[in-house]
Amino acid sequence: MENAVVELLASQAGDGFAMANDLVLEDLQKALTAGYGTDAATFTGGRALMPESLDTTLVSVLHTQEEAKLFQRLKKQPVSSTVHQYVKRTEVGDDDGAFVAEGGNSQEKDQTLARKIVNMKYLQTKRQATIQAVTANTIEDAMAIEQNAATLWVIRNVEKTLFTGNSSFVTEQFDGLDALLTTHVLDMRGGDATGSAFENKVNESCRRIRDYFGKPSLMLSSTMVMEDIQKLLRDRIRVGTGEIVSGNVVFNAYPTKFGKPELEDDVFIKEGTTPVASTITASRPGAPTINSEAAGAHASSEFAAADAGAYWYKVVAVNAYGDSTADTSSSAVTVASGDRVTLNVTEGSPAATAYKVYRSQKGAATAADCRYAFTVARTAATQDIYDTNSFLPGTSSVYILTMEALYNGIEWNQFLPMMKFPLFPTAAAVYPFLMLLFGALNVKKEEQMVRIKNVAYSGMGWF
Repeated sequence: MENAVVELLASQAGDGFAMANDLVLEDLQKALTAGYGTDAATFTGGRALMPESLDTTLVSVLHTQEEAKLFQRLKKQPVSSTVHQYVKRTEVGDDDGAFVAEGGNSQEKDQTLARKIVNMKYLQTKRQATIQAVTANTIEDAMAIEQNAATLWVIRNVEKTLFTGNSSFVTEQFDGLDALLTTHVLDMRGGDATGSAFENKVNESCRRIRDYFGKPSLMLSSTMVMEDIQKLLRDRIRVGTGEIVSGNVVFNAYPTKFGKPELEDDVFIKEGTTPVASTITASRPGAPTINSEAAGAHASSEFAAADAGAYWYKVVAVNAYGDSTADTSSSAVTVASGDRVTLNVTEGSPAATAYKVYRSQKGAATAADCRYAFTVARTAATQDIYDTNSFLPGTSSVYILTMEALYNGIEWNQFLPMMKFPLFPTAAAVYPFLMLLFGALNVKKEEQMVRIKNVAYSGMGWF
């Protein structure tokens, strides 16, 4: 009897505990929901108990080293001085008097030699990480990602300068292709790359390169112009059946009788840029003032009848620290065929070393949308800037280059390869360093290179 009672009580107790556990579990299921949110200080309930899910990889939407299409292809030639010199021979004597009679006298001929000089330039950026950031358990190593960011910064700046650098505008820059390619400059005058006019320019470019004993091997353009080039080739290139190539075909080279240059788009070739002031506000130049704007006939004008109309202007001052804010012309300038526009400009403080000129589309109602056209050197505190319409706003250049090492036509003179230069910490618990790259672009045979300027994008609709 006593054992039976004990068993009954035990059974009831077990049932009671089981019932209690079910009730507790039900309450917990109601209370501990996962929830959402990213501010850990506000987490409540079940969300407060959950660890946050963190990706262990830094996701960067910026460029990579592979985007430096020109720099990675350039032959790197080590140099041992801040001034690199070499001798360029352009002639071995004319061909007159090559043949003589038996026993006749030979004619003396002179070769043409010139000493060439390339000054090294210095790219560098300072970066640092605090000792706390290095010590803490972070998603990725703090010093590693800071070094990676510095590397990408240098790469972006060297690649951009390979095209647009000009030591006449900013002494600290090396000269890029726009400044160095002067023998063969063809002009699309605002035409795009989808038609026969561009075809003719490319064929002429490759023919000129061959005439100077070169071999066109690389064609570089902006991404938008490359889009037009692909459209052109899909329209022109046909397969054996006579059918047009389908729209998803990608062409990696441009076929011509004089060579087949590789096609590459470069994200650092830009068109249609608008003014952006430097973030280094203490050292960037002061905004210039456009005192007056006028148009008048001039022999250098490239304004044609189709270009006649009213244009707005913006002018930006430039120095080694970047661009100033822009000043806008007080009114639109009405231009006739054969005119040249004169902008009288006074610099601000700090002083400028050059000026960038931005111009609107013909007939624009305001100066709101002005695109980059050209840059001129600063010559005086107050000076005249002339727009002859030689450079068209909203366009870019296409570069056709002889890159093969055999021709020795273009290289990067490398005074110091990219390297991390540690700095000594002073009054702060940080690990500072510089990322350095010293060198300059050297176009040894610019006769074997061509620049096609004023190439528009078909989708812009300005021309």
